[in-house]
Amino acid sequence: MESFKVLDHDADVRLEVYGASREELFENAARAMLSLIIDPGKVRPALEKRITVPGNGELLINFLNELLFVWDVERFIPAEVTVSFEREGLAALIKGEPFDEDRHSIEVELKAVTYHKFAITETAGRFKATIIIDV
Repeated sequence: MESFKVLDHDADVRLEVYGASREELFENAARAMLSLIIDPGKVRPALEKRITVPGNGELLINFLNELLFVWDVERFIPAEVTVSFEREGLAALIKGEPFDEDRHSIEVELKAVTYHKFAITETAGRFKATIIIDV
């Protein structure tokens, strides 16, 4: 089953992400976005971080932007992301490692996940999100 695909978009990156549950949708969205930055096959799940993200309807955007913040500020690259929903947002366990310029190469610098044409839909128990990321 397909978890995501990268689609053409003028000057930005558009993702279409799928999941059998909300948790899987968010995890696949994180994996899709992070695969744009660095080859995920070169990232080891050596360290763990926990993040919490508040929100409701924009929770996926907030979550992805928090992952970009962790990357931009801490230079921490998640290899694995596990999401659980809480009353006022979500908690995520991210496993990864610090950026190592000898082993990792940056593919694309992402600026932010946008609200432009953002959508989450559910059809027959399958979730789909459309996400545009400013590059």
